[in-house]
This record gives sequence, C-alpha cells and structure tokens, in this order.
Amino acid sequence: MNPDPAGPLAGATRIRPDGWLATPLDTDPTTAAAQAQDLISRFHPHARGPLRCLRAGYRTAVFTLGDPPVAVLKRHGDPDAYTGETLAYELLAGQNVLPGLRSACDTSHTLLVDHVARPANWSRPTTFDALVTAIATVHTASARWPPSLVTATACWQLDTALTAPPPRWISNPDAWCMLLHVTADAHGPAHIPLGHLDLKPAHLRADDDTTVRIIDVETLRPDLTGMPDLITLPSVAHAAGLDLDPRWIRRAYLAATTDRGARWNDQSLIRALTAFATATGLSSLHGLTAP
Repeated sequence: MNPDPAGPLAGATRIRPDGWLATPLDTDPTTAAAQAQDLISRFHPHARGPLRCLRAGYRTAVFTLGDPPVAVLKRHGDPDAYTGETLAYELLAGQNVLPGLRSACDTSHTLLVDHVARPANWSRPTTFDALVTAIATVHTASARWPPSLVTATACWQLDTALTAPPPRWISNPDAWCMLLHVTADAHGPAHIPLGHLDLKPAHLRADDDTTVRIIDVETLRPDLTGMPDLITLPSVAHAAGLDLDPRWIRRAYLAATTDRGARWNDQSLIRALTAFATATGLSSLHGLTAP
C-alpha cells in the first residue's frame, strides 16, 4: 500500500502513510471482479454485459462492462474519494469534460460512467491544446452554473474563503490570502476555485481531435484554485513525450481561460503561481514563471 510519490506537486502534497485506509479493497483481480458483479446486480441492475477487471487496487477498483465495452464501473474503498468524485460529476455536469455519468450508489461507493475508448493521441498537435481547454473549462465552470448550484455552493465562494482562516495545511497564511485575492481579481469574488485534478496521460481520453475527457476526478477540490493543475501540465506534457516550453503552456492556459471569461494576465498568473508555491511549500514551479 505504498503511496504514490508527490510528483510535480512535491512539497505541497501531503503523502498518506501505509495503513491510512481502514477498509482497503481486495487486490486480487478475480475476487474484485466477483465482488463488482455482485454490486452491479444489487445497485446498478440496469447495467448489462460481460465484466472485465482493469485494476484491482486497495483504494479503487475499475472494471469495464460490455463487449465491446460501453461503461466503466469504479469502486472506491475510501468514502471521501467517492464523495469527491460524485461531487465533481455534479459540479461539472454539462461542461463536456467528463464521461457521461450513468448512475452512482452511496451505499456501495460505486459510479457507473460511459466508456470512452480512445486514448488521447499526443502525436496530434491539437491534443494538448484540447487538454488545456478542458482544464480551463473546469477552472471557470462556476461562471456557467445555474442559480440553484450557485446557491448550493456559496460556502466555497472566494469572498467567503477570504474571511475564513486558512486551511491547517497552509504553511504561509499571507501567501494564501494573496493567492485568493489574485484569483478573485481574475474570476470575481463569487468564483468557486475548482482545481486539483489528477492529471496524467493515463487519465485522459479523446472523443475526437478537439475534445479531451478526464476520466479520473476524485481529487477535484472546490477550495484549492486551479494552480495545482497548471503546475502539473508541464509534467503531463513530458510524460506524453511532448517537448513544450513551460512558458508556452502558461500562455496557452491564459488564452483558454480568457476565452471563458477569466481576467488573468501574464503578471497576475505569475503572482498566483508564486503565491501558491509559497503558501503550500511547493518545491518547484517547473519553469512556469520564467519570463
């Protein structure tokens, strides 16, 4: 049960120790598949087709349904991760960045979503642009929410966060306050600062050359800003075999968020990145703030 390394967010990420999960899932693929089949029959009875285990991990187990696959079942061992992923599907409904959600079950901590077959094709020059567009869409989503969702999420608005104590894991409260102020200048005081996607090539699929879908969103937070995702993008590019200047990535993000109503400029984005690093203890900004 060794945790994954912090990766591009080293210093800012708090790694969990072995044994943190009280009720880990069975990691034997045959046993995991049998348990999943039972959960489907009880909690997702509308789902049909052969089941295949893709991953049997102690935190999450993932299965395809159908031949060829038409749906994916994801089972969480951590109730908080299940809650985070279902919240992400609620907050990003209609934004065209996630697979379609077919059903979710709070009892079994399972989600059934559409299967998106095509991996993102990084050899196409438009694919990374499509990823940046998807991330900008997530970060600006609250500007397009219906009034009912705006009301339900008011506790996460920046103007509320600015009057509250900083999170306990923040190492520099003044820098955190600076980050929130700069983000409010860019998005408005009623903005919900969505961010902290688990970005890696394996979690990205493509409907076509212009649309990237993010298939793992359990880590999304409504109180962290989009800076962790921007900081992670150079690592995603490197893992995908792309040689992209981090400054180009920063400017592509700036353009994509501007297209969606944000008011960042290059200087304010650099201030936000620097404030996030100072507030959280992040060890590197990976060239994003180079002139």
